[in-house]
Amino acid sequence: MTGSPDEVEPPRRVDDVASARWIEEGVGGFDSGIHALLPAGFEAYVRLLHPSEPTDGRFERWAEVAQRSGRALHPLSRFEEVAGPGEEPPWEGSLPEHVLTALCAVLAAGTETPRQCLFGLWEGWGWSDDSGPKVQLSGRAYALYEGPVEAATAMGDRSAGVFFPQSPNLWWPQDRAWCVATDVDLSSTYIGCSARLAEQLAGAPELEVLPAALGDRLG
Repeated sequence: MTGSPDEVEPPRRVDDVASARWIEEGVGGFDSGIHALLPAGFEAYVRLLHPSEPTDGRFERWAEVAQRSGRALHPLSRFEEVAGPGEEPPWEGSLPEHVLTALCAVLAAGTETPRQCLFGLWEGWGWSDDSGPKVQLSGRAYALYEGPVEAATAMGDRSAGVFFPQSPNLWWPQDRAWCVATDVDLSSTYIGCSARLAEQLAGAPELEVLPAALGDRLG
C-alpha cells in the first residue's frame, strides 16, 4: 500500500478549509486533555506512543524503557515517569518513518475512503512559509492538504534538496471514520476511531498503543 517517500506523491494544498469545520467545532478547550486535539463522538480513543531513539540508532518502546527502569507503564504515563536517568527521550511532534508507514497501513483498512484524506500541517514549522487559509484549532493553526492515506509519509521539508519527513499534525479520511492528532509538543499521537480499529491498532506489531479516554491528560 505504501512505498518510500520518494515513490509516494505528496498531498496537494487545499484552500477551502471548510472540510475541517466538524473538527474545529467538535474539539474542547485548550486545557481539556485529548479533547483539545480530537472531537467527541468516536467509539474509542487510543494513544500511540512515539519510540525513543538511543545512540545506537535502534528505536525503543516505552515498555522496554519501563522494564529497564523497573517502573510501571500505564495509559496515562508520561515518559519521564517510566524512564530512568540518562534515557533518550521519545520523538516529539512527529512519528518515525517506520511507525508512520505502519500506522497508514492500519488506518487505510479502517476507512471506506482511503484515497481521499485530509492532512493538517502546523503553520509554525520553520521550513513552511504557507500563507493560505488555515484550520484553527485549540491555539494551533494548520495548512490543509489532501491525498490518499499514504501521502502522510510524503509530507516534510524538501527545501534543501534532502527530504526530512514530518508527520501530519492532524488528519482524517473523507468519511470521518477516524481522526489522528500529533501535536507539535507531544511524544504521543492520539486517535479517535471505532472500537474495531482501536483493537487493530493495538494489535499491530510496529505500534505501541494504549487505550485512552477523551478527557485524559496529554502526555
